Amino acid sequence: MNLKKISLLLISIFFLSSCEKEEPVPAEPVEMGYRNGLIILNEGNFGSANASVSFLNENTNETEKQLFQNVNGSPLGDTAQSMAFYEDLAIIVLNVSNKIEIVNRETFQSVASITTNVSNPRYALVENGELYVSNWGDGMDPADDFIAVFDISNYSFKEKIEVSEGPEQMKVANNSLYVAHIGGFSYSDKISVIDLASKIVKKQIEVGFRPNSMVVDGDKLWVLSSGKSDYPDPAEETSGSLASIDLNTGEVISKLDFSGNAHPDHLVIYNNNLFYTIGKSVFKFEPAGTLSDTPVFIAEEAAILYGFSIKDNKAYIASPNADYTGDGNLYIYDLSDGSLLDQYSTGINPNSVYFN
Repeated sequence: MNLKKISLLLISIFFLSSCEKEEPVPAEPVEMGYRNGLIILNEGNFGSANASVSFLNENTNETEKQLFQNVNGSPLGDTAQSMAFYEDLAIIVLNVSNKIEIVNRETFQSVASITTNVSNPRYALVENGELYVSNWGDGMDPADDFIAVFDISNYSFKEKIEVSEGPEQMKVANNSLYVAHIGGFSYSDKISVIDLASKIVKKQIEVGFRPNSMVVDGDKLWVLSSGKSDYPDPAEETSGSLASIDLNTGEVISKLDFSGNAHPDHLVIYNNNLFYTIGKSVFKFEPAGTLSDTPVFIAEEAAILYGFSIKDNKAYIASPNADYTGDGNLYIYDLSDGSLLDQYSTGINPNSVYFN
């Protein structure tokens, strides 16, 4: 957030007439740089162009809001969807702005902006010198979705890979790009497998409906799917699922369905175990085990669990406020017992936490 203007109370007419009005001074960027800390991506409000980035150094308790604007003197854009790191770069995907903003991850100085050959971009990933960006295209058109490919050395456009509706998160394994498709107005249960050399979709794998997150675990790809919601037809609602795919064969080797029309989200791997969320509850899954009905803890303080990450036995939960307006919060919990360790104010609608 920009510093508010401070009104100076003058004690005489003489000083009022003889002193010039001072211009507001932008917040000073953090002196030690942004490489060692947390980056919180704040989505902002749809159509309001108030997306932002917050920074937290847990060692010094140093925080900064509006990081991008403070450093670059201009707003970040509209609806920050996701971010990815590559070497000394941070790659920010702005969905409504139709923009990929690339910054130096230590200084947060803007390096480049990609505004062409993207349409409704969602997620980014870099592999073998190429930047891959998933795009929905026109939300009303189920047949115009694609993966855009750019040269990461000069940000030039290389090609477009046409894919099925609703491409979201991507993972790389065995020289292939795995793309989760949640669908659009219809539901998808597909993972596309794209050969990185030929850029050809060589296979589609059926998992659960609306796959929302994936993690690579050795020779397995774990896929968490939220299932069909009760809107617009409650009779069509289905529970979510957790599937594992053999990365050598491309076959689904296990699929576990959640009970009671539960809709899980935010799959994370930590210390060889999988963690995910349902509502404000955090669950743990041991790959050789079964799905548990008992959460590790419940993030009671969070209004909405919108982003979830784990590091150093701590769970980081990004939470908008209850009506998605105004600043949200970052809550940090002990992963072992669920005790609240710390809380920090963020920008509007924080949706993800990244460890820089």
